[in-house]
Amino acid sequence: MKAFAKILTICMLISLLVGCATPQSTPTAEPKPAEPTNTAVPPTLTPAESWLKENQLGQYDTGAQDWAAIEAAAKKEGKVIVYANSSKIAKAAEIWAEMYPEITMEGYDLGGDEVLAKTVGEQQSGLFVGDVWFSSGGADVVGNVLPNKYVWRFVPDTLAGKVDAKYTQPLLFSRFGTTVLAYNSELNETCPISNFWELTQPEWKGKIFIEDPLNDASTLSKLITYAYHAEEMKAAYVALYGKEPVLDADTPDAGWLWLKRFAQNAPVPQPGGDEVDSAFATPGMTESYLAFTSYSNYPDVQDGNLAFEPCWGLQPVIGAQSQSYLAVINQAPHPNAAKLFIRFITSEEGRDPWAKFGTYFPDSTYEVPEGQKTLDEIFTMTWFIEEKYAYDNLVQARDFYLLNLGKP
Repeated sequence: MKAFAKILTICMLISLLVGCATPQSTPTAEPKPAEPTNTAVPPTLTPAESWLKENQLGQYDTGAQDWAAIEAAAKKEGKVIVYANSSKIAKAAEIWAEMYPEITMEGYDLGGDEVLAKTVGEQQSGLFVGDVWFSSGGADVVGNVLPNKYVWRFVPDTLAGKVDAKYTQPLLFSRFGTTVLAYNSELNETCPISNFWELTQPEWKGKIFIEDPLNDASTLSKLITYAYHAEEMKAAYVALYGKEPVLDADTPDAGWLWLKRFAQNAPVPQPGGDEVDSAFATPGMTESYLAFTSYSNYPDVQDGNLAFEPCWGLQPVIGAQSQSYLAVINQAPHPNAAKLFIRFITSEEGRDPWAKFGTYFPDSTYEVPEGQKTLDEIFTMTWFIEEKYAYDNLVQARDFYLLNLGKP
């Protein structure tokens, strides 16, 4: 018993000592700060953006051009489809076939309005067929095609030092189109008028031929451009009549007054340029007419097929300047072949079908044929189409022209 009591006492003492001891918490590891993680998800490119990036166009155009790689890729693509507004595209295709037999070129002479309609239609439907825009387009280029990103600017580096930067904006210019007022040179030794306002006089009523501005946006844009230059048109009126013009209630300035009077003088519309030339400049005619025609048709005069001369010295200008553009069509199926074509058509070989009397190129190394006005000279005699102004006023001007057409 004594032994048991002794053991019990020892156990109680141990128990008391343990209970009185200061409790020690078990150490735990400090929590590690969370490692930074990049949770940003890279933006997903749309098919259109992916196409631009892959082909270095738009915002991805660095200006670097590896032509060996572009040509190799173009040969793999095997085709290029060109929408043009020139019948000479067929001749260009022959030259192309000799230079690039591995790449089939399909060049379509569609006319400017049809190039526009076909390109816009494909873009809006998402059925991408065409590769190259090789056309004018005028007001619709700046008012519709470019804002909607239906085509993309591309300038081959082979043009560096040859083409002024202003002829690469908003797209690369391929050539200039010069519309001039002309007369039948068999029936007149010189132009029978000297001032634009004479086109509004009674003796010329129904005797001026023009591509139909109600069906041809380019022609209408040129007429709008004449209206845009109101101050110059006012000065021409004063030079002819010795007094300022009296405006009508519906003509805010002398430019629109001229357009109204011109329409009232019943210019004769024709479906195209060939019909205009036949109507006023066929050899053997007995009645004198005037016409707005293309200076590039002058080789037909040299060949004896037509008889006309531009009204050099006409005030305030002889006519209007337009320009054809080159561009890669948005999401072109053959983008490398498109780039190769643009380099080709701006080269001496590629532009040869157009390098005739009356045609101008932005390439400063090009020398015009003997007897042709230089580019600098022709620019002093013509006005460039005011494309944005024309686009903004196309509907209004068309209605205005139609309302006044042939009216007394």
